[in-house]
Amino acid sequence: MERNRTKKGELSRIRLLEAATQQFALNGYFTTKISDIVKAAGLTQAAFYLYFPSKDAIFSELVNEYRMRLKVLANAGSLVTPLPSSDVPEQVKENLKNLFLFLNASPELTKIALYDSPDSEQIKKEMMDMIIHNLRSNQEAGHVRKDLPIEVAAECMVAMLERMVTKIVNEETNPVSLANDITDVILYGILSHRKDDDHARDCM
Repeated sequence: MERNRTKKGELSRIRLLEAATQQFALNGYFTTKISDIVKAAGLTQAAFYLYFPSKDAIFSELVNEYRMRLKVLANAGSLVTPLPSSDVPEQVKENLKNLFLFLNASPELTKIALYDSPDSEQIKKEMMDMIIHNLRSNQEAGHVRKDLPIEVAAECMVAMLERMVTKIVNEETNPVSLANDITDVILYGILSHRKDDDHARDCM
């Protein structure tokens, strides 16, 4: 019996988190009321206060959980292990694909964390710091050119990703196709000879 009550409590908590995600994404933090969350979850306000002391508490848990998952994803995709130069483009593409699929899997939560949260700028800074760390590691490994201005490159990447996230959240593009296109832009830029030169070197 105790086990059943515990399982029921876990399910209620999950329902509250899911309902809060939908309501915050739809109406914003300040407009959303606890009564909106419990109504969407099909529960009572008394049930809400069993798991969360306030609206701020459930909002913070959603954002913090998202940040942790984003960090785990970034660490898993880090290119700190030396790779043959010919394998780097595919690895970059794989990392971006995994990131975009992650963002696409929870569009409401992505909107809350990256745009509606008071910590959104800090989260973007954390993303930039992770990109800087990754770029420097790969610069040392010889995958990134030595004269690249790392901080400027990271700022450009975050700005690019921020714009692309909007397209993903609004379901305007396919995450996998987007990863392919951005990989092409990041690695080869806009000059026609760069990509051709790289392919020629790989064939030697």
